[in-house]
Amino acid sequence: MSNGTFALVLAAGAGLLAMWVHARFPSLAPERLGRTILHAATAFALLKTTTMFGDSTATFTLVFVFVLPALVYALLCTIWVLRHAQTALGISR
Repeated sequence: MSNGTFALVLAAGAGLLAMWVHARFPSLAPERLGRTILHAATAFALLKTTTMFGDSTATFTLVFVFVLPALVYALLCTIWVLRHAQTALGISR
């Protein structure tokens, strides 16, 4: 499997996991927009810090221990931001 294919499959899997977490645990979503933005900023800062592990010999383990959870959290925060945008636009759930 090439690196590009692996990255695509990892991102798709993270997206599916984020949708599952949102559907399974809807009470995790913050009620206020400010908290949602704070979660999103934290998630993307966490994703940025995972790039430090690029030169490690245990790359495979680090991807599944650090990168996948950070990516799932970032995509979950994206779902939450989209929900707030739908509410602000008056689009029903």
